Amino acid sequence: MKRHLFACFSLLLAVLLLCTGCGIREAVSGTAANGGTQAQTGAVSTAPTETTTKNPKDEKLIALTFDDGPNAETTNKILDTLEQNGTKATFFVCGYCLGEKGAEVIKRQIALGCEIGNHTKDHKLTSSGAAQQVGYVNDRVKEIADYDVKLLRAPGGAYKNVIDQVDMPFIQWSIDTNDWRWKDEAHKGRTEAERSAKLEEIKNFVLDSAEPGAIVLMHDIYEFTADLAAMVIPALVAKGYKLVTVSEMYKIYGEELKPSTIYFNIDVSPANADSSEPLPAGTYTVNTKNDPLNMRVEAKQAADVVTKIPKGATVTVTESVSGWAKVTYEGQTGWVSAKYLKPVV
Repeated sequence: MKRHLFACFSLLLAVLLLCTGCGIREAVSGTAANGGTQAQTGAVSTAPTETTTKNPKDEKLIALTFDDGPNAETTNKILDTLEQNGTKATFFVCGYCLGEKGAEVIKRQIALGCEIGNHTKDHKLTSSGAAQQVGYVNDRVKEIADYDVKLLRAPGGAYKNVIDQVDMPFIQWSIDTNDWRWKDEAHKGRTEAERSAKLEEIKNFVLDSAEPGAIVLMHDIYEFTADLAAMVIPALVAKGYKLVTVSEMYKIYGEELKPSTIYFNIDVSPANADSSEPLPAGTYTVNTKNDPLNMRVEAKQAADVVTKIPKGATVTVTESVSGWAKVTYEGQTGWVSAKYLKPVV
């Protein structure tokens, strides 16, 4: 009898343990399944986030540059406009403007993320005095704000006789507003309506000429230019442009700024350039909005520039790949962005 009871008890205990084990396994399995289901559901329901890597060709970057300052009144007005629109610019400064008032403007420019460039001490640049003219500005800005000036703009863009004398990139421009021609001092007899019409005309010229990679030339020592900037800056932003410094633009577009090298703008191929059809061999004209078109040693944006081809010039296409064409121009051969070539009919 005892043996029978013990056997029954053992059988009952085994059944209980088996059920408990199944329950535990089911619970564990259920937790894992539920967890997996929840993770899967979470992955499906979570909105996709934007990628942090963007194709720089998709960004419409442009660089506004201002020469001859700083001026405590007019430069600060331009800085007000830049700050209000969340934008930046590059200011090529002259040494004779870097007194006490100019120093305060320089500090504000840097605080706003703007770039300071060199426009020489006395607005002159000759081969014999280049070191002194350029060195003074670099040293003075360093003294004012502990800032290293990296870019140079030769007065009047006259770089040919000094290119080998200065170990800095020479920054030219692709859009010239000619704002200095229309300063108030030179047009004292005009009416307010005439002044407003000229401002509107130049603004529209900049908007029509604007393209990614362009460098715009203005002068921040004129009241006329301060008013022009107040119109141009928000208009460019409304058109989808991001206004950055020259150095930022070249860095984002993947082009290195090199010493003793001339830069007018950056040829920015469209984002879909790789899918565009190659051009057939033949004769083409350069169809840029503004001079010039960069001829490069390779079919890529970061390649070194061989020469600049002016708008309207005729080139011969000998070879092409998607978005790029190998051309011959005045005895030189290199690659250009195909979007700027128009076939000669």
